[in-house]
Amino acid sequence: MTQTPGIGVCVTDQEGRLLYVNDCAMMLFSAAPKIEYAGKSIHDFHSPQYVQERLAMIGRVLKEGKPLAIRHIYHGKQVHSTVWPIRDSKPPFGRVLVISRTTSGLHLETSDDSIESIETAFIDFGPLDILTQREIEVAVLLGHGMNVPKVAQLLHRSPKTIERHKSAITGKLGLRGQAELVMIISEMGLDLDDAKLKRLPRKN
Repeated sequence: MTQTPGIGVCVTDQEGRLLYVNDCAMMLFSAAPKIEYAGKSIHDFHSPQYVQERLAMIGRVLKEGKPLAIRHIYHGKQVHSTVWPIRDSKPPFGRVLVISRTTSGLHLETSDDSIESIETAFIDFGPLDILTQREIEVAVLLGHGMNVPKVAQLLHRSPKTIERHKSAITGKLGLRGQAELVMIISEMGLDLDDAKLKRLPRKN
């Protein structure tokens, strides 16, 4: 599994220490492969807000002894992860296995209905992070193929205002038209609820 293309594999513990991380997982969550993870933890790669949420999820998995499925968008890519408890018979205890993959344009689906799916409170828009909150909302709706009048109606704004946002979006992203925006939003699998999530701060 660790060598399967597109599958991120990570073993961590309840303190967030990284015990094993394959190259794909490093690409998904750190945007770079072959980073030396030995002796490091998720604190070294992610913001405190992200770490706090992830440790709470790991703690819940270990406490309940059941896996959790998570959908999150990180570095502008939709990532689906399943966190599995490792049932060790001897020390070290308190470890979990995290299997992650990217899925373009689809929300989380699990083949096992017994696995609870939860949503993260945070999002990393990646290249879209230069857009304002309102521009993200407009981009998502336009990216779902809606026309300007429909977007204006849904957001309770005038068509002229939406046209202004549309021009700002295409200008900031260097796009040539709405078709390219549709491709970006579809690839990321963004919907309007995602636009309301808290943006992850950049870790210095």
